[in-house]
Amino acid sequence: MLRWIFSLKLPALIAYLCFCVVISGFALGSFAKIIQEYLTTTYDYRTEGLMVLGQVAFQWSFMGNASWSKRKGYAIIALTVSMIGSLLLLPLIACHNIFTVSVLLATVYFFAVVTFIFAIHHSLIRTEKLPTILTYTWVLYRILLLIYLVFPREGHYG
Repeated sequence: MLRWIFSLKLPALIAYLCFCVVISGFALGSFAKIIQEYLTTTYDYRTEGLMVLGQVAFQWSFMGNASWSKRKGYAIIALTVSMIGSLLLLPLIACHNIFTVSVLLATVYFFAVVTFIFAIHHSLIRTEKLPTILTYTWVLYRILLLIYLVFPREGHYG
């Protein structure tokens, strides 16, 4: 599925990965506006862009002594999956721009997308013969971010 991406020369690969980060940042930043009242932090495209890049760094820590090629392959998978999920959020975002979408509907839609991209992530990890733990730590990272974004922290008076 991603063979053509794996074969890109370094400048094109960097451009592709930046494109993934930009799309993810835009879509998830736009989605956050729908549920902003439930977040304890201001969340925008920059926040998501940093979180997507943080995801790759976090995941690499679970790859042990994996080669640069395997690490690069995982970065491609993680950023591509994030972009796919982000593109799947665009219909919801477009609907919200036309009429008000309830937070409940947005949340249900979001978790449907997450379930779908979890399956894609798991499948790609298996196809590329990467450690299965990467799928579970991918979920762990996002759960930790969700806790950070949703639950009040000491000193937060938002």
